[in-house]
Amino acid sequence: MSDQRVYLDDIYASKECQGSVFRAVVMMAHEARFLNNQAGQGYIQLNKKPTTIAMYKFKEGKLSMSEKANNDVTEEAVAAIDAVDSASVESVAENAAAADAAFGV
Repeated sequence: MSDQRVYLDDIYASKECQGSVFRAVVMMAHEARFLNNQAGQGYIQLNKKPTTIAMYKFKEGKLSMSEKANNDVTEEAVAAIDAVDSASVESVAENAAAADAAFGV
């Protein structure tokens, strides 16, 4: 049999995907996309297809998946929210000043 296949036994034995076929596919897909992006940007050179490499990594137990909690946010998201908040406060103040000027207040 080919060693390029991931069998259900491999998935059920994996602690990372907890026996879920869907989770295993998602893990391999994320890795394949990452590898493809890295190759596209010239950081790595692939000698096999990204999906094949991701399958090998899965079978070797080198892939994992981290769960985000509902309240987990990234620093980028917090910075974006702060930027929007400060911009909206400034625009509200400008609109209020323009309205005051328009009505002669």
